[in-house]
Amino acid sequence: MRPQDIVSTREACELLKISRPTLYSWIGQGKLKPWGKIGGNEAWIFLRTEVLKARGTKYQRI
Repeated sequence: MRPQDIVSTREACELLKISRPTLYSWIGQGKLKPWGKIGGNEAWIFLRTEVLKARGTKYQRI
């Protein structure tokens, strides 16, 4: 796996054009699965392919 295959929470939000709270909501709902956590603050990291796949899926607000 290459470093460019991994994206941060901030990058995931930018790619998906959503806010951080929406991203966390998607994680909780199983719409997007984090690859893991890193650092002292346990920041989420994601596989770029999973983020791009989620970007192609249209989710309706409930």
